Amino acid sequence: MKNQIIAATALIAFTALPVYAQDAGVGVSTDISAGVSAELPSASVDATGNANANANANAGGNSDNTYGSVVSSIAGSGDIDLTTYVDETKVTIVLLSELQGDAATEAAALDNALSTSADAVTKLHANVEANAVIKAKLEAGGHTVDDVVAVKAAADGSLIVYVDDRA
Repeated sequence: MKNQIIAATALIAFTALPVYAQDAGVGVSTDISAGVSAELPSASVDATGNANANANANAGGNSDNTYGSVVSSIAGSGDIDLTTYVDETKVTIVLLSELQGDAATEAAALDNALSTSADAVTKLHANVEANAVIKAKLEAGGHTVDDVVAVKAAADGSLIVYVDDRA
């Protein structure tokens, strides 16, 4: 009898989870032998029996839009070959004001990286100045070559150009 109650409880939890997840706008896939897999932002649910729910946060492709990404890109930016970027659609401008994170606390680390990598930034500015596509895209957005703090080659072959738009 005890096993039947546990099995019934697991079955109810197992069948109710998709309904609750659907109401929350979350996709759920179920597999009785493997458990339940749910995609939720930073959460984990553990149901009775073999029904488990695992959550995976999805950065949504914004991992390059953080202060950490910019800071880690500064020192090597001067060494990226910008001559291969001749297609305007492969150049994305990211403003520092649009970065994820706390500008009040993370801007100091950014400024420190810019200061300690001044030679790399100078080389970066010369490389950007020499690339008509990147320069035109900057100017179209109301920015100058001197506003560029870093660049990062993306996995898809595009280039992310980080622009300091702080006042």
